[in-house]
Amino acid sequence: MVIDSTINNNVGVARHLGNIAIVYNDLKNYTVAIDYYFRALKLKEEYSDEREVAYTLGNIGNTFATLAELNNDKSLYSKALDYDNRALQILQKIGDENGIARNLGNIGIINNKQNNNIEAKKYLLKALVLCDKTGMLHEKMDFEIILSDAYLKMGNYKESLAHYKLYAASRDSIFNIEKSNEITSKQLTYDFEKNKIKQEIRNNADKEKIKAVAVETEKKQNSIIISVIIILIIVVILSVFLYSRFKITQKQKNIIELKEKETQQQNAIITTQKLLVEEKHREITDSINYAERIQRSFLATKELLDENLKEYFVFFKPKDVVSGDFYWSAKLSNGNFALATADSTGHGVPGAIMSLLNVTSLEKAIEHYTNPADILNHTRQTIIERLKKDGSEEGGKDGMDCSLLAFDFSKNQLLIAAANNPIWIIRSNSPFEVGVRRKGDFELIEIKPDKMPVGKSDKQDQSFATHTLKLQKGDTIYTLTDGFPDQFGGPNGKKFMNKKLKELLLANVHLPISKQKELLDEVFKNWVGDLEQVDDVTIIGIKV
Repeated sequence: MVIDSTINNNVGVARHLGNIAIVYNDLKNYTVAIDYYFRALKLKEEYSDEREVAYTLGNIGNTFATLAELNNDKSLYSKALDYDNRALQILQKIGDENGIARNLGNIGIINNKQNNNIEAKKYLLKALVLCDKTGMLHEKMDFEIILSDAYLKMGNYKESLAHYKLYAASRDSIFNIEKSNEITSKQLTYDFEKNKIKQEIRNNADKEKIKAVAVETEKKQNSIIISVIIILIIVVILSVFLYSRFKITQKQKNIIELKEKETQQQNAIITTQKLLVEEKHREITDSINYAERIQRSFLATKELLDENLKEYFVFFKPKDVVSGDFYWSAKLSNGNFALATADSTGHGVPGAIMSLLNVTSLEKAIEHYTNPADILNHTRQTIIERLKKDGSEEGGKDGMDCSLLAFDFSKNQLLIAAANNPIWIIRSNSPFEVGVRRKGDFELIEIKPDKMPVGKSDKQDQSFATHTLKLQKGDTIYTLTDGFPDQFGGPNGKKFMNKKLKELLLANVHLPISKQKELLDEVFKNWVGDLEQVDDVTIIGIKV
């Protein structure tokens, strides 16, 4: 490339740049590959080689498609389609049917990856028509399997199976052609070697005859007979050897063909099963995602929280897609604003179903009550009534741990009722009291919960207590479930614990509320590391 650049041979330089790009592509260094493709494209556009320009545009499109898939970046898919379409326009202009078929197929493949199934089908069908016309068997095989997948995504199993069979037929044709060429090559090699041996035998025979004549003329006849016998023996031995090798080769060929046929059948079965499993997985995933949308509709809305709280964050991290944890809010009939942070029995789908029962029970309770303790008492009774016929021997010992806050903004008061979940309030420069922890210029006030759930228990006839707290400007209130403190992690795989969480909040309460949420998220991820999240996690922070 240096020599071509020195003599201003742009055609040569462009070819070298393209080859370098291909090498980087093979090394999976796609960003560098794209840079070299663009440098080659610029030169090819300058000396107006339309075919080379089109091929380079197509290579750029393929590389962007690969990057899009690796990074799950839809914008890169758009770039890939743009370059493939530009290449297609040029190829259609110059009538390069092979290039047109490849670009149509590439556009179809990108649309299939983006689940644009109808568009994928349209381009792939056009590409396959040209593949049949031009005899492009390898491309036909690649496009048939992608088209089969596109039909499968659209639920058209009949067409999906039909194109899968066409894919298998193309694959078998390629295999048969390659095998035929291999056998022909071996046969030619065999014939050449056989003729070479025969010629060597003839030459040796002639030498023996000349030598016999020179040495002893009278023994000419005997020498000839001996030579003929030797030749016949060699020929017989050679024939037996070659025939034996031929039979072994034929047997090996039959075994290989049988194994390949069995492998093809097994691959077809595996592929079909894989497609069925993937379809079932998609159905289950779609159902769970739909359930998550339903559950989210029961959570406190951002509009209602923004309307009643000035500064707050919600750190909500379910273990699975759906969650047993939930946060709920409502405007009470006396004008107070209620906010609940709760941990339902279980997690995943069972926990999510339980959370919906808990939310509807809270909504029923606030139709009659405004005091937090009365709301939890009524909610508990509703849950017990609804679960007593659940089929278990205990008669429905499910429910939730919950902290319920009621903000009276007119009196600047906070009314609290809590079942197993604590409430922490961090205050600046307050006098030291019992149950208060200091950290620099801040102290942490803990409102301890009643040690009983909102549900069936030995204490179900006891009333929850209501705590009343006068709020001060700058107070930060934290409500939480047990998911964060109970998470295993760190260098020794131990629980995070409430003590460490309190210290973390005290040390960072001076930060803006949004930064506190980001910090909690970062600390949690680092703490979990390579371990599994064990429970749903919810922490809500509110600055007064």
